[in-house]
Amino acid sequence: MCPENVDLFSVISLSANTVARRVEHIERNIKSQLKDKASKFVCFSVALDESIDVSDTSQLLLFIRGINANFEITEELVSVHSMHGTTTGIDIFREVEKSVAEYNLEWKKLKCITTDGGRNMCGTKKGLVGQINKVIENSGGLKPLVLHCILHQQALCGKHLDLSSVLDPVISTVNYIRSHGLKHRQFRDFLEEMNAEFPDLPYYTSVRWLSYGKILARFFELRTEIEIFLNEKNHSQVLLKDSEWLWKLAFSADLTMHLNDFNLRIQGETSLICDLYSKVKAFRKKLILFETLKQQFEERFSDLDACSSKLRIFENPFNSVIGDLPSELQMEVIDLQSNDILKDKYKEGNLIEFYKCLPSDQFLHLRRFACEFISVFGTTYLCEKTFSKMKYTKSCYRSQLSDEHLNALLVIGTTHFEPQLDKILSEMKQFHVSPIDQS
Repeated sequence: MCPENVDLFSVISLSANTVARRVEHIERNIKSQLKDKASKFVCFSVALDESIDVSDTSQLLLFIRGINANFEITEELVSVHSMHGTTTGIDIFREVEKSVAEYNLEWKKLKCITTDGGRNMCGTKKGLVGQINKVIENSGGLKPLVLHCILHQQALCGKHLDLSSVLDPVISTVNYIRSHGLKHRQFRDFLEEMNAEFPDLPYYTSVRWLSYGKILARFFELRTEIEIFLNEKNHSQVLLKDSEWLWKLAFSADLTMHLNDFNLRIQGETSLICDLYSKVKAFRKKLILFETLKQQFEERFSDLDACSSKLRIFENPFNSVIGDLPSELQMEVIDLQSNDILKDKYKEGNLIEFYKCLPSDQFLHLRRFACEFISVFGTTYLCEKTFSKMKYTKSCYRSQLSDEHLNALLVIGTTHFEPQLDKILSEMKQFHVSPIDQS
C-alpha cells in the first residue's frame, strides 16, 4: 500500500501512546484559543447539566457562552468534571470555580446560569446558584439571571399530564403484539395485507416521554387494524369499542404531538433568549383549552417572566416607552428611536448585527445591555447533545477511559475552533535516540 511513501511512513511514530498524546496536544491548543477569547469577554453565561455514564460516574458538563465588544459570540465546552463522590451544590460549585479560575474569568461578568433545575443546582443557599451568588456579591457584581433549562421545563410540563388511563392500555396492547417474535411478524404481515397506512407499531420507551406522542398517534391511526388482529388472537381490548376512551386517545395524541413540536422548535445552538421566550409565549396561547397544562407552563416559566420587560427592550428598543426604561438607557434609546438609518437596520431582522452596528461612543449602555442578553443560554441543549456523544465515546467497550481523556475527546468533539496544527507541531519537542557507534 503506497510503496512510494514507505520512507515517509517510516518516520511516523506509532508507539502505544502516540494517539493519546496527540489528542492531549490538540485539547491544550483548543483550550489556549478559548482562553484568548475569554480574556476579551464583556460578559458571559454558563450552562450546566450532569448525567451518569456507563461506569456509574457522575459527569458534569460546563458550557460557556461569551460575547466580546465586537459582538462575536463564543460558545464552547469548558470542561467535563468527573465526580466520583457526592454531587451536592457545594461539590458542583468547587468544580465550576476551578474552571472559572483556569480561564481567568471574572465572576462579576457572569450574567446567567442555566441548569437542569435540580435542587443541587438551583438551591439558593447550599445549591450551586446560592454559592455563585455569594461569590459575585463579594466581588461587587450583580446576581446573575437564573434559568431552568426551557427544554427541561417543557418536559416537566408534559410529564404533569395524567395520561395513565390512556397510555397504560396502549402500552399493554403494544407489548402483547411486540413481545413475541412470531406474533409481531404476523401483525406486520396483517398490516401489509390490510394496506394499512403504517407498517408497524413503535415501542414505548418510559425514559423518553417524547415517545408518548408517536406511540399514541400511531396507535390511534391503526386502531381498526389492531382491534381486528386482537379479535383473531382471542385477546380483545374492550376499550377499543369505548367511544369515550377513543376520544381521550385522540385528544392525548394531538396534545402530546403539539408538545413534541414545541420541543423541537426550542432546540438548537446559538439561539437568542428572546426568540425562545417568544416561542414559549406563543405556545401558551395555544393552551387556553388545556387549563392544567397552561397552569404548569405559568409556574415553570416564571423565571423568564421575571425578566420579560428587559427582554422586550432588548427585542425591540424602538417600541419601548422611555419612562419605563432603566435610567442609564433612556437618553440613548431616545437617540435611537430618532435615527431612521438605525431603524432601517433593525428592520433587516438580525438583532446581533443591529446591536453590533450601534456606535459605541453613542450607545455604550445599550450595547452593554444587549451583550448581557445575547450571552444568555436559554437551554442546556448543548449539554444534552454532548451527553449523546459521551454515550459513544465512553461506551461499555471503553468504560476504562480515563477522566482526562474523556474530557479531551469531548472538548475536541464539540469545539468550533480549528486546531492550530502548525503551532502544535512547532511546540512539540522531538526526542531521537542516536544509534550507538559500534565501531
